[in-house]
Amino acid sequence: MIRVRYAPSPTGEIHVGNARTALFNYLFARHNKGTFILRLDDTDKKRSTDQAIRSMVEDITWFGIDWDEGYLKGGDYGPYSQSERMDLYNHYTDILLKEGSAYELHYTDEEIKNIKEQYEKSMKTFSYRKVKELEGEARVREFKEKGLTPAVVFKVLEDKEIVVDDIVRGDVHFNSNEFKDFVIRRSNGIPVYNYATVIDDALMNITHVIRAEEHLSNTPKQILIFDALKFPHPYFAHISLIFAPDRTKLSKRHGATSIGDFRRMGFLPEAMFNFLALLGWSPKDGREFFTKEELIELFTLESVNKAPAIFDISKLKWMNHKYIVELGKEILCTLAMPYLKEAYPDIKCDEKTLLLVDTLRGNMNVLPDIVKLSEPFLTGLGFPEGEEEKNILFDKDSIKVFKYILENIENIEFKEQKINEFLDGLKEKLGLSGKKIYHPLRVALFGSKSGPELWKIFILLGKEEVVQRIKFVLEQIKKTSN
Repeated sequence: MIRVRYAPSPTGEIHVGNARTALFNYLFARHNKGTFILRLDDTDKKRSTDQAIRSMVEDITWFGIDWDEGYLKGGDYGPYSQSERMDLYNHYTDILLKEGSAYELHYTDEEIKNIKEQYEKSMKTFSYRKVKELEGEARVREFKEKGLTPAVVFKVLEDKEIVVDDIVRGDVHFNSNEFKDFVIRRSNGIPVYNYATVIDDALMNITHVIRAEEHLSNTPKQILIFDALKFPHPYFAHISLIFAPDRTKLSKRHGATSIGDFRRMGFLPEAMFNFLALLGWSPKDGREFFTKEELIELFTLESVNKAPAIFDISKLKWMNHKYIVELGKEILCTLAMPYLKEAYPDIKCDEKTLLLVDTLRGNMNVLPDIVKLSEPFLTGLGFPEGEEEKNILFDKDSIKVFKYILENIENIEFKEQKINEFLDGLKEKLGLSGKKIYHPLRVALFGSKSGPELWKIFILLGKEEVVQRIKFVLEQIKKTSN
């Protein structure tokens, strides 16, 4: 059975790159009816806080990803937090030491750092093996007497050919001479990432390791550890990096970069899910909009691209807009309500507000847009400042329309059909084109010649407010004309 994992370090919010990695693992597992596992690389105790873990779980759940096994759910291969697996790491470290595939180094991390700096100053090549040769029995004895824990270094065999059989990139060749012995357990007793992840993947029967391209350089070292412990290799698939539009690696200088950021900005999880699925993967038919079920059905690692994926925020907004347009008005009102309530504490999802969000959805890219868009309906409207709008209002035909509305508004029943019948009748009664009627009314009531359908503007404002706004416009025209 296919078994994949997402193993974040819970030290902050999930970056979109990590979210995309989780998504590809999720889609691959679901497509193949396999198991998707969530485990925590939480050995950095200073940064792996309970709050960071809760935030990560909230974001990944909001995003639409659920897991079958692991953190909070349990399973047959736990524990699923690295901080709880130290005995396992130490067990396999003892095996490597016993078989001569690793050696202890009786220096603290700080001492090693100072030795490296001395080598760099003298232009000499540093290696752990050289430091080991200089160690001496006295140092070993002193280290033990102080109760200190030695670091453990993996011994790399020279001139060993290492081939990473990568599903996305094909065979990638390395030679062990490209890197030297490397630490697998620090002097504080904590295993390094390259070591712990091998133990976890092997013992949890992970069949496919799907992760970002930046981890490809770690893979040969991990393969050496797999081989030394006689563990079978998983399949590897290294997916492309995510770049900003300027072709540099996506970072905070480009704006929002975490799932939490986009969540707070008012993006919909369905849009984010769809958008990230297309960063580095594309279907054969070139479509851009998918349900979760369709993505699961179509996703394969063979369709993942090698080239960097471009994170285009304008495209994400466009896609989010499309999802907003398709929402039921009750759902949209519920989602928009937190933003509306911040500006208008007494507002609720009544019939009028449902019409409001339904009217404005076509101009929304993200949920908070509803606040600015709703201002013409929920706050007072001043006299337009734009020259085009002023010219429309001061036209003699516009004044004729305004006066006729005021004279006959009491006879208008404020329902869609009745309002439209009245407005259509103005063309014949006043001898004016639709443009000469609709543009001045929109400017007077909404502040712009383009916008929602007039019948919606009438109902949203209500009869009394329509009268007040038309009277205000006529008064301003009179003052300016005098």
